[in-house]
Amino acid sequence: MSKLLLLDGNSLTYRAFFAVPEDMATRSGQPTGAVFGFTSMLINLVRDHRPDAIAVCFDRREPTFRHTAAPEYKAHRDETPATLIDQLGLVRQVLESLSIPAFDCPGFEADDLLATLASQAERRGDDVLIVSGDRDVYQLVHDPKIQVLYNRRGVTDYALYDEAGIAERTGVTPELYVQYAALRGDPSDNLPGVPGVGEKTAAKLLNKYGSVEALLAAAAEQTPKLAENLAAHGDNVRRNVDLMTLRSDVPIDATVDDLQWGSFDADLVTRTFEFLEFGTLHARLRDALAGTSLDGLLVPSASSPETAQLAEVQLLPVDAEGGARGGHAAVLLSELSRRDDPVALGFTLEADGALGVLAIAEDPLQGTVLALGPDDLAVPEIAAECARLLGADGPGVHTHQAKELMRALGRLPGAQDAGAALAGLAVDTSIAAYLIHPSEGRDELSALLARYCSTELAGGDTEGQLGFDDLDADGPTEGVVAGRDALAVAMLAPMLDQQLDSLGMSGLYRDVERPLISVLARMEAAGIGVDRGELESLRDHLTGEVFALEAEVRALAGRDDLNVNSPKQLAEVLFEDLGLTPQRKTKTGYSTSAAALESLRGEHRIVDRLLAFREVEKLRSTYGVSLLECVEPDGRIHATFNQTVARTGRLSSEDPNLHNIPVRTEQGRLFRRAFVPADGFELLIADYNQIELRVIAHLSGDPGLVGAFEAGHDIHSATAASLFGIRPSDVDPQQRSVAKMVSYGLAYGMEAYGLGQRLGVPTGEAAEILDAYFEAFPKVRSFMDGVVEQSRERGYTETAFGRRRPLPELTSRNFRVRQAAERQAMNAPIQGLAADIFKVALIRLDEALQARSAASRLVLQVHDEVILEVPPDEAAEVTELTVDVMRSAADLAVPLEVHVAAGATWADAKG
Repeated sequence: MSKLLLLDGNSLTYRAFFAVPEDMATRSGQPTGAVFGFTSMLINLVRDHRPDAIAVCFDRREPTFRHTAAPEYKAHRDETPATLIDQLGLVRQVLESLSIPAFDCPGFEADDLLATLASQAERRGDDVLIVSGDRDVYQLVHDPKIQVLYNRRGVTDYALYDEAGIAERTGVTPELYVQYAALRGDPSDNLPGVPGVGEKTAAKLLNKYGSVEALLAAAAEQTPKLAENLAAHGDNVRRNVDLMTLRSDVPIDATVDDLQWGSFDADLVTRTFEFLEFGTLHARLRDALAGTSLDGLLVPSASSPETAQLAEVQLLPVDAEGGARGGHAAVLLSELSRRDDPVALGFTLEADGALGVLAIAEDPLQGTVLALGPDDLAVPEIAAECARLLGADGPGVHTHQAKELMRALGRLPGAQDAGAALAGLAVDTSIAAYLIHPSEGRDELSALLARYCSTELAGGDTEGQLGFDDLDADGPTEGVVAGRDALAVAMLAPMLDQQLDSLGMSGLYRDVERPLISVLARMEAAGIGVDRGELESLRDHLTGEVFALEAEVRALAGRDDLNVNSPKQLAEVLFEDLGLTPQRKTKTGYSTSAAALESLRGEHRIVDRLLAFREVEKLRSTYGVSLLECVEPDGRIHATFNQTVARTGRLSSEDPNLHNIPVRTEQGRLFRRAFVPADGFELLIADYNQIELRVIAHLSGDPGLVGAFEAGHDIHSATAASLFGIRPSDVDPQQRSVAKMVSYGLAYGMEAYGLGQRLGVPTGEAAEILDAYFEAFPKVRSFMDGVVEQSRERGYTETAFGRRRPLPELTSRNFRVRQAAERQAMNAPIQGLAADIFKVALIRLDEALQARSAASRLVLQVHDEVILEVPPDEAAEVTELTVDVMRSAADLAVPLEVHVAAGATWADAKG
């Protein structure tokens, strides 16, 4: 008797693709996130289940017998991402190197192959474990031989089901599962069921009647509506049963005997893993095979570090044996502060951001951790020693998401300000990981530990990773959770530090990103003042306008009952009652989106009123209401500023997003009146003048652009003059506007179609404008083309400060994906360098204010604009300092210019 492991290759690779950051790639630019995730799953399965035989089944791209029987089958699914398709071949390459058979068959799906192999193995008396993220395999569960390990999400979250487990999960036995699924329908496969029959009703009916046919025969016994629906959709249900039943007669050119896993070419495995740069996975595979017939076959490779698992957390006592409060902790902290190497920290936060537990890894290999709560840190001896450990003169500390810890430490009684609370910071693993793989999501510690150290934060818990929300009275204490994080950081930080060095980004981290953490922590702690009365007045004013516009729209529609927020009702009014020209059609009817309404302007006054209603309602809800909810008891808004969100290196804002305070409409600009300084201060606002265009001039070296900036000309008028072949004095406002749109569009890789949309002209005319621009500034074109080609060869873009942005999509076979990547390649060096310059300016400005012990302080950052609170007696000095620091933040081929203004409100300063 053998133990057979059957994997659904497409399903698991798809789950892996969305679980691992999509920009994970080799140094050559080959995307590997999905391959990494799948291979990690495979290694965990081998480690945990020790199979004697393995097979992986895949779908094919051509239609199956189900598509022939029902052309609409899966027809609505989005096209598979090109970068995922590219990686399916690499998944097979990994399997081939390991001598694990992979199967597919024309006309059938992977699930059918799984069913066929499972039934063969069961007849032999083998134990079978099917691993998939597709619930269709539930029907294959058959005690005692066939079980399903269902991938619920990600790479490590599984549920193991036998027949009882399927019954508990669905309410029916595996034998009835297909009929249950047929009744409720499967939207993911575009197979509708019976309207009004959900999972609970389907289970109840089948358990009562025993089969779909018996239920349909008893349709008259049901409620009138259900009886009607069963009669109307009975044929659909019968067809669903036929389509959803997995076939166990697929003509596979192999038998179960061929699936035995007894050998592989170790050198081929090593070469494959080295090509994919999976050194840690190679080591994990070696460990997973320990104790099997394949034990010892793999030897460490040059890129395969030795791996270690996290030790169990052992919390050290805080008090001395004699009962002295904090005596042991103070001694231990003193010893730690004299170490040569950085110490790793973990922490938990309360819901309001206050410190829960600070954990310090005393011996990561042994798992010994000192966990301190706020009460412990209030003990003078502990506070003093802890400050020494965390300070600039200590050994240095590593942690994950250091800014949050800085803020929490800064709130403790008698603590230093937030920015100085963690002056000894060495590696912030969240920032380091972002620089290595900049992605639009935030990488959790557990994901980073799995990727870089091949270790699971939760100790291999197959029921999912432990998070703070999982804590309860019977679960791990906060000290254990924080301690586990500290041990994880201790393992992870050196790996990331080494990666930064190998990628040439140690300087970017050390000189820009790390010092910026404390600047942002200080800025968040300070917040910006808000005139609550002004905000309330604006909210009430906008609420009145919303009601008035809503009434006007209803009057123009001739319907007092019209719900202006209902797309369905609006479509009826616009396209049926009023007979306007319908635009794009969606699944639910004709679109009433903003773009669709814009195209209807001029057909009826109701369109203008609808657009005005939406604009005012957005201002009311997003700003008039939401901003008030964010004002804290101190009368200030303390937004969060993120370093690890935008791939270009730009900062972002959330809770609330103060970067989106509206500026394009007169009503939107009124919100700036509500932002005010503290009593006795005024707001000083400084922003870079056209920094992106200056960066383009610098990077391209185009003499026309460089000369215009050096001469101090109005760059948009100068550009328009070159673009239209006229003198700068003859440029009219419309021509200047076109030039401005072209210049800024280029900074985002905009092409003729996009320019035409923005200018409201045909694509051909927009192309002529672009050609004229590149004829006037030829080095800009050569710079853009050169960036794309260089990035395609290297797999990434790079700024002058060393900031990289991987762009593996540049080699995609999908034209649209590749074209989008080319635009990003043009944009990344421009946006990235502008971001780096601004960050340097923030750091130097904050340092200068700290060095002067100034009362002035940074309170807000918005794009290329910085806002300070300044007392009158420092105004002249700080204004001059701000301009000097911002101008000298980088040495470009053109001067950096800064606009400054001051006022009693943000609106006053901006004019």
